[in-house]
Amino acid sequence: MSKPNIVISSQDLNRLQSMLDHQAQLSVTMEHLEDELARADVVEPQDVPSNVVTMNARVLITIAPAVEPTEITLVYPHDFKGEKGQVNVLAPVGAAILGLAEGQQIEWPQPDGHLMKIKIEKVTYQPEREGNFL
Repeated sequence: MSKPNIVISSQDLNRLQSMLDHQAQLSVTMEHLEDELARADVVEPQDVPSNVVTMNARVLITIAPAVEPTEITLVYPHDFKGEKGQVNVLAPVGAAILGLAEGQQIEWPQPDGHLMKIKIEKVTYQPEREGNFL
């Protein structure tokens, strides 16, 4: 499966790149995230399409073989509190969905070497769509 096009805000890109630059050693997932950031279409926060997964977005996703979607909130590591539904962007699921739009799917490597297939069902909340550019 070819990788779908992804869109990332310049603000998310700068924050994530800065965070990765300050890591002593990158995990495999961090390396995959870096690759995704390098291939992303980068736009200004106010120009992010309203159906794209951004940082702090709430998203309905389906991870095969499940058929029922799960709602998650994509957060930065420093915001991850282990609350229900929170997914750290440095976790495989978090890194995989960043920048995807509703209806898109991606196959993403898990730490055990298997591929997981994730589909974006709906972006239920996106900070940029609400005018929140903090």
